[in-house]
This record gives sequence, C-alpha cells and structure tokens, in this order.
Amino acid sequence: MPSWPNRRTILDVAVVLVSLSYPFLVYFGLMQFSPAVVGVALLGLLAVRLLLSRNRGRRKSETGLFIFVLVVMAMLMLVDELLAIKAYPVMVSLAMAALFGYSLFYPPSIIERIARLREPDLDAHGVRYTRNVTLAWVLFFVSNASISSWTALYATLEVWTLYNGFISYILVGVMFTVEFVIRRIVKQRKVSEP
Repeated sequence: MPSWPNRRTILDVAVVLVSLSYPFLVYFGLMQFSPAVVGVALLGLLAVRLLLSRNRGRRKSETGLFIFVLVVMAMLMLVDELLAIKAYPVMVSLAMAALFGYSLFYPPSIIERIARLREPDLDAHGVRYTRNVTLAWVLFFVSNASISSWTALYATLEVWTLYNGFISYILVGVMFTVEFVIRRIVKQRKVSEP
C-alpha cells in the first residue's frame, strides 16, 4: 500500500507551486483586489517561504539574500504597491545572479558543487568548465532581471505576466538544454583526445 507523503513534503510542493505561479497569482489577484491587499498577501507568502527554507538548514548566504528580497519588496510597498509586486521576479533574478557570482569568488562554484554530486573527482578541465557555466548563469540572471525590470516599469500587466510567468521559464529551459548539449560535446571531445 503506497504511503502518503508527509505534511512537510506537501507544504514544500505547495511553496514551489506558489513561487512558480507568482505572476499569475498577481495577475488574477489584481483582478479582484487592490495592489495593497495583493502585496501584503504575497509578502505573507514570501515570509512563510522564508520560514520554511530556514527550517531546512539553508546556507546563510541564501537565507540572507531571501531576507534582502523580502525587505526590499516591503520597502517598495511603501512607495509603489504595484511596482513592489512586480519587482519580485527582478529581485529573485538578481539574488540568483549574486549567489552564483559569489560562488565564483569563493569557490567551489555553484555548478561545480552540482557537478561533484555526480562526479566527485572532477578534474581541472571540469572545474574550469563549471566556472564558465556558472558565469553564463550569472549573465543569464542579470539579463533576465533587466528584461523583468523593463516589463515591471514599462509594460502592461499582461505583458509582465506573460514574460515573468511563462517566457522566462522557457528561457531557463533553453539555457539548461543548450548547456546540456554543449556539455555532451565537450565531454565527447575530451574522450576523443589522445
């Protein structure tokens, strides 16, 4: 008889789903409520997410970045509620760029850590490759933050929702796919070398 997942797992899945659907929650929330109500509700959800991530023993740098995002959004709420709501994807991309960038200055890089889970004895070539991939992700996140900023400042709510709730995820998928293909080519070349 299959066992049901524990409440913690269900809560984790719910938090991920809410995070991924954030732009759509904003879009549909603003159809019914004022930006202030939607903003406060979303800040509450972010606070819950922070509490859950702290309980999972996240690294201090990740928790610090998340607190920074939460504080900036709360401060923006005092100035422009709608902009504060739209700023979340920008802040997440900038936080990810900072996290990945930080790991370039204080190795091992994020991608090297991930690679070592599958290949603990990563050689110097692999370390260089993972640093380059980490740098590529930094550039990706900065570019994504720039586009997200533009949509938050100048585009309609519909365009903001489309980009931040759909197109940006497609671009992440494209980035993963391109890196996967390049990695296979690089590994194949390395195997072919005498």
